[in-house]
Amino acid sequence: MPSASPLPEAAGYAVVLGLGLAFALFMNGVTWIQKTFSKYSPNSASEFSAASRSLKTGLVVAGIVSSWTWSLTLLQSATQSYVMGVSGGYWYAVGGTMQIAIFSVIASKVKINANRATTFPEVAYIRFGTAGHLAFLWCGLVCNAIVSSCILIGGGSVVTALTGMNQYASLFLIPVGVAFYVAVGGLRATFICDATHTFALLLILIGFGFVIFAGSNVVGSPNKLYELLVDAAKIWPVDGNLHGSYLTFRSQQGVIFAAVSIINGFGLVTCDQGYWSRAIASNPSSTARAYFLGGIAWFSIPFSCGTMLGLTARGLSTLPDFPVLSTADVGAGLAGVRVVTYLMGTAGSVLMLLLIFLSLTSALSAELIATSTLLSYDVYRHYFNPKATSKQIVTASRYFIAFWSVFSAALASVFYTVGINLSWLFYFLGVATASGVFPIGLTFIWKDLSKAGAVAGSIGGMSISIFVWLVTAKLYMGEITVDTLSNRWVSFAGNTAAIVSGGVLSVGLSLWRPANFDWDKTKLMEGVKEDGPAPPHPAFVSSPSLNSDEKGDEKSDEKDRAAAEAIEVSSLPQDAAAIDGLDIPALTRTFKKYTILFAVLASIITFIIPAPLGGAPYIFSPKFFTAFVAVMFIWLFFAFSVVVILPVFESRHTLFRIGRGVLGIKA
Repeated sequence: MPSASPLPEAAGYAVVLGLGLAFALFMNGVTWIQKTFSKYSPNSASEFSAASRSLKTGLVVAGIVSSWTWSLTLLQSATQSYVMGVSGGYWYAVGGTMQIAIFSVIASKVKINANRATTFPEVAYIRFGTAGHLAFLWCGLVCNAIVSSCILIGGGSVVTALTGMNQYASLFLIPVGVAFYVAVGGLRATFICDATHTFALLLILIGFGFVIFAGSNVVGSPNKLYELLVDAAKIWPVDGNLHGSYLTFRSQQGVIFAAVSIINGFGLVTCDQGYWSRAIASNPSSTARAYFLGGIAWFSIPFSCGTMLGLTARGLSTLPDFPVLSTADVGAGLAGVRVVTYLMGTAGSVLMLLLIFLSLTSALSAELIATSTLLSYDVYRHYFNPKATSKQIVTASRYFIAFWSVFSAALASVFYTVGINLSWLFYFLGVATASGVFPIGLTFIWKDLSKAGAVAGSIGGMSISIFVWLVTAKLYMGEITVDTLSNRWVSFAGNTAAIVSGGVLSVGLSLWRPANFDWDKTKLMEGVKEDGPAPPHPAFVSSPSLNSDEKGDEKSDEKDRAAAEAIEVSSLPQDAAAIDGLDIPALTRTFKKYTILFAVLASIITFIIPAPLGGAPYIFSPKFFTAFVAVMFIWLFFAFSVVVILPVFESRHTLFRIGRGVLGIKA
């Protein structure tokens, strides 16, 4: 494919290796400055895995927006608008925003009930014993494996399309620079990286918007794009849309995609340790606000990609000189790539390559640190070295970062070889993860969730969803193939089965035999001690097998009980909130406040806005479409202010102090 690529193959290697390693060196320099001129050292397990639980709102918002903005976000949102019209990018944005925002509610409960946790399976062990721990650990690793593959396949496809670089080479070389700076700097380095990347990413998106709607001789205005979309509907009418139009929310495909996108997002945000890491790493007073603002800011990215890249690609398809997009191109998410290359030439190709690379490395860094945290705390420390010191935990984490970068590249290569593309993985993600939504979420907020409910809901629900997914493909499509499994109705069946079965099993079994869990067991959990060996068993002050719903498992959990009972309960602090500096009444008020705010936000973006547009037989007018585009720009500038300006403002005193230290100026 090199001859058809707008950029030379050398450009691909220059970006993937050269720019990747250059940025890694820059980030490691930032880490050295932080270590030298601040109180935070990445050699501490608490700092490496949880950023010392000290991050402020702006930096957490930047991390949330950046880690959720994978190549899939940029490419698939454009694809959905290209295929189904204006509702495609909007529904993709709703699917992610609701899940990020609901974490503002869950994050408050994390601080109240398990502030000392590092991973969500740790809490599962205390509540449900080994079975619950392994079930949640499996959900987390499955989620991280699929997400890592999505990130690499999406990014690799764009690099290959733009430069002709070998797809397998891109899949294995992309993680090199990312793993380098994550292994040195830990979680705080990924947050700083996120803020830097998102700054450039938003600037590029805003630039694309002005070129398409103001500077291009081909499009140049919302009215011109409107005319092109009207012409496109005459040639390729959308099946299930009102009059086949691309300018309506009355879309059968849109409704199905909305449901899949929302379920998919719930599963991802619940099972991905990356989101729990950010909730754990943030300052207790800012956690909920950061997630809520992060969700609203993130909405602008898929919404704008769908509106300005996906719709423009469809409109330009009516022109004879615009490149024809094959089914494979659409599945790989290349609609937006073709637009910027067509309108901006080499400059557009370079900017798109940079845009995808920035989103790819930032999102991948979040997955590397998240997975390494699971493997170092919940595998290495839990099952192989219960007395691991802080230094040993950090060393293990760095080895696991290297391991996961190779493993995820290999897995992505397997997927690519058998013909699994970005769209396929997007639809499969909900099938594989949505069963964990209720059991994992309820672990932090519902004392009556039982061991049977947690395990059956997560693992049993996953088994049921995969069974329904396969059976639906066979009965509805006639055969089970890669193509039939990504059919929207088949995917809808699998996604729905996942979240419903996970909820019914976890809630139903818990109502039958409620646990009545004592939250003090998670509030008093012990983490890795920075000045010596860790407790004899990860995190526990009393035996999980003593929970009311687990009395029958005493023999299987005797080792766990013995290790837990080795810690004298009387020697532990009895007021964990006071020791941890938590204001429980304030956190409780925050929980209630953001529960209401989330309900309002969900109602607005899921029902109040789209229901009238989709319920009425309405096709956008030129003026309404212009207003739609204006909202896109306003939202992008809001995201820029929250993600770029706020972190700098909040950290101004720290930045000033570090600057004086670097320059050798005494206070």
